Amino acid sequence: MNDAALTDLLAACRAYAGGRVDSRFNAAAQAFYASAVAQPKIVARAARELGRLPPPGAAVLANMLGTIIEKGGSVERSGPAVWELYLAWLPQIHRGFAGRKELSPRQRQLLDAFQLLGQSVVSHLSAMPRERMLAAGNKALMAQLAELQDYTPGAAWVRQVLLSRSDDLLVLHLSSRQGFRLRYENIVNGFHLFTLIQAAIGERLPGGRSPNRFIVDMARCVTVAEEGNDEPWWRYETVQPGEPSLVEVSGEASVETISRIDGRQIILLSPAAEGAALWDTSFFTPQLFAMPANVVLEEALTTGEAEDWFAKAGLPSGEATGVEGADRA
Repeated sequence: MNDAALTDLLAACRAYAGGRVDSRFNAAAQAFYASAVAQPKIVARAARELGRLPPPGAAVLANMLGTIIEKGGSVERSGPAVWELYLAWLPQIHRGFAGRKELSPRQRQLLDAFQLLGQSVVSHLSAMPRERMLAAGNKALMAQLAELQDYTPGAAWVRQVLLSRSDDLLVLHLSSRQGFRLRYENIVNGFHLFTLIQAAIGERLPGGRSPNRFIVDMARCVTVAEEGNDEPWWRYETVQPGEPSLVEVSGEASVETISRIDGRQIILLSPAAEGAALWDTSFFTPQLFAMPANVVLEEALTTGEAEDWFAKAGLPSGEATGVEGADRA
């Protein structure tokens, strides 16, 4: 194993004080990247050194390890160490802001390095579904991220990772009695989902249209989000136990709030209300290019399959317009 490449990189990380890297650091980094391709175990050895480095050097090394993951490296070699470092820094930064006092020199140093570390965590967590699930259920962790997200993108990005969801979805169109199976990936809120449902379905249903590529590319993390608005082509509703009529799906709420039938999330479409509210592209952010959002139309339901699902939703054939909310204009 090329110990010299790692030794030189660690020395450069200890000397790094933040900002742009110099030519010495760049040479050491390139040698390390080459060694990581030839002998991947060097990545694990580098990851074990993260906690021993000063914050600027630890963050830039973690960022390099994230680059290796994005190029196909094994997350097992560096993911646990990068996540452990993040979880060690986060409460220290949080205490500084929670105390409503000026940050200590140590807290300021950690905050200055936190964005680079956050980028690496996003790259690693994108390949660590179990850790994402466990972290998302940690109320104290999620509260710290929520309180810090306006102060550092290192918190905002990781919170977005942990809030993002992927699932199967049934979409049923009330007036035409058509249905589709879709799959959504890495989406947090309803408005983001609506934009990508519309992009996936397009003109296949009454009321549909050709998607706005400018908006869709931002929603799919193909391009950086700029100011813009999207509008509903349909009313998005679902069923809820104990409710006599369909319930509107909240655009601002988590996609987890969409109701399920037989374990599958379901949305029912009817004509959009006149003057229905628009939503802006801020609902697509923070953008995670390591975990791009998308909705894929997997298949159209047969007539029989669609009618089965309408029946399960309490809308058997001939009753679509008889349910309050089903065909409101």
